[in-house]
Amino acid sequence: MFQKLLGLLLLSFYLQPSLIFAQERIELIRANELEGSVINGKNVRILKGNVALKQGNITVFCETAYQYYEQNQVEAFEKVRITQGDSFSVSGDKLYYDGNTKIAQIRGKEVVLKDSKATLYSQFVDYDMGNKMLKYFNGGRVVDAENTLTSDIGYYYINQKVFTFKNNVVLKNPQYTMNCDTLIYNAGTKIVNFKGPTKIVSKDGTLYAEKGYYNTVTKQSSFEGRSKMDYKDYSISADILDYNQFTGKGVARRKVVINSFKDSTIVEGELAYYDRIKGYSKVYANALMKNKFENDTLYLKADTLITINDSINGNRKIFAYHNVRIYHKMMQAKCDSLIFNLTDSLLYFYKDPVLWSSGSQVLADTIWLKMKQGRINKMHLRKNAFVISSDSLGNFNQVKGRNMLTHFNDSSRIEKIDVKGNGESVYFALEGDTSLIGMNKVQCSDMTVRFKGKKVKTIVFQKKPEATFFPPKEISDPDRRLKGFRWRITEQPTRPMVLEKQNYTGIEIPLILSKHILSEPGLNKTDKPLSRKEKKAIKKSEKNKLF
Repeated sequence: MFQKLLGLLLLSFYLQPSLIFAQERIELIRANELEGSVINGKNVRILKGNVALKQGNITVFCETAYQYYEQNQVEAFEKVRITQGDSFSVSGDKLYYDGNTKIAQIRGKEVVLKDSKATLYSQFVDYDMGNKMLKYFNGGRVVDAENTLTSDIGYYYINQKVFTFKNNVVLKNPQYTMNCDTLIYNAGTKIVNFKGPTKIVSKDGTLYAEKGYYNTVTKQSSFEGRSKMDYKDYSISADILDYNQFTGKGVARRKVVINSFKDSTIVEGELAYYDRIKGYSKVYANALMKNKFENDTLYLKADTLITINDSINGNRKIFAYHNVRIYHKMMQAKCDSLIFNLTDSLLYFYKDPVLWSSGSQVLADTIWLKMKQGRINKMHLRKNAFVISSDSLGNFNQVKGRNMLTHFNDSSRIEKIDVKGNGESVYFALEGDTSLIGMNKVQCSDMTVRFKGKKVKTIVFQKKPEATFFPPKEISDPDRRLKGFRWRITEQPTRPMVLEKQNYTGIEIPLILSKHILSEPGLNKTDKPLSRKEKKAIKKSEKNKLF
């Protein structure tokens, strides 16, 4: 009788709900079977069949459970499922839950966590229900409507809908795949933040970065560290890259390098705006172009460099304006504005252009130059053309006229000059390279001057010339120079001069750029390197096939 009474009292103790700790204790909601027992010195409820336990808004479902009532702990087995509110659930094969710390450890062949935004798959999940923070380790996979992410370790802050992933992180989307070391993903905003070496591969190209963020909805991104975007025809690298995948527009900052693979051209600078869809880029601050010819590199420096790819006509042009300097072993030049047609190897120089090549100096209002196989081939001088060439004795042979067409030999030396209009020349006749015979001064509207080395070989006059020969003793200094003569050799660019960079250390380049940079591609009025007359002249020259 006493033993029966003791059993009934013990059973009622296990079955009664806790009144004192109603808000803290784990409550038994239902079970098909209940058995009282002692395991390892602890009183245990052994629950079987359709088991449900609850603590606050946390509910545990399973087929078998050990409820350590005094310790406020539960071990659950078989078809384990935990819910918290209406939008969150996690399921697995085994659960250990501490009602005091509200930490659940879920294990299984496939632990599945679901909420309204994403689903997590793993085998090892720890869930802090009080702080609503979940952790998985030894590998996990998160899936939402558009993305699948895998990593070795992951943290999920449920209220914030934020995942933090570490080690071997891979994010896959229909448009791209991302690999990185550490990634923070907000399932609500769909924004990804990442750290460590990162690689993003899409159908358009591949991106490398050290850290940054990416909005998977707007496709807006910002990358830091030494970042690089590789495409089929070109690549862009910089310390900071901002890019919008939808619009194809971006801004690059600090140590910018744009490499065009088709024409072996590299454009560098400290700040760049680019439009991938329109094939447009604009580079500022230490702007420098390197174009690889067959045997050497042409260096072009300017305040601003604009590159335009004409996909319809298959042309690629570079516009350079303000303080343009060029260095090539066969030719050096300076001017205010320039157009370089990379497809046809044509260079157009504007606003006080000066060129130097193999001891010769060339000036005109506008100069058009044709390169061929890495050498200067032909040069058209438009208005106020003036060619000066020094000889072995330091004399200056000079040819002047309204317009000129200059031909070069394989050594990029002037071979022939065709003068059209207002022709004048001064050339010095030498015996060998050491003795002066005299000086010829000629005026003739049209003429052709041929050179051999640095010497004038012949002059063919198209109309009746006015010529004067001066013996050495009768040559005076005024006669040695044609009107407008300026020997500007001190301005001739050198390779170190062109490659020299201003120091931008400590100068902050704004993160939010001006409308001037982010405006639609095109030349602004203040930047425009060509006048309307100059554009017409280019069209006319191409139509008449001057080259």
